[in-house]
Amino acid sequence: MPLPNDEKLIALSEEILKQFEAMFGSHPGFRPGHAKGILLTGTFTPSRAAASLTRAQHAVQASTPVTVRFSDGTGVPLIPDNDPNADPRGMAIRFNLAEHVHTDIVAHSVNGFPATTGQEFLEFLRAWLRAIQRWYRRLWGVIPRR
Repeated sequence: MPLPNDEKLIALSEEILKQFEAMFGSHPGFRPGHAKGILLTGTFTPSRAAASLTRAQHAVQASTPVTVRFSDGTGVPLIPDNDPNADPRGMAIRFNLAEHVHTDIVAHSVNGFPATTGQEFLEFLRAWLRAIQRWYRRLWGVIPRR
């Protein structure tokens, strides 16, 4: 997939990455969000009825190799899987149809997404961090430092 060259989009992306680091700390070598995960490979075999429901290539051919990633939602790579702060959980499925040809399904365990644009998402992250800081200040009188 080619990288964007739109300067406004690149600047917004960099701001979102900075916000993730402000929220979760710096973890070089890990993704800024959904840092902890497991990557699996397998084969998707559709039911016989699938072809009557869709024309999607992975549903009409006999089988398709897949890559699947399950993840915890934070940018903390060592968060325990059973920690409620690891929500939302993620799942991404890539149906590998041919070389450089694929269909992706990306999902998470929350009904919806908190924003419709990158700018709205950045504002959501900033608001979330301010709320956490207020909570810490009320409980302990200080804001934790990363």
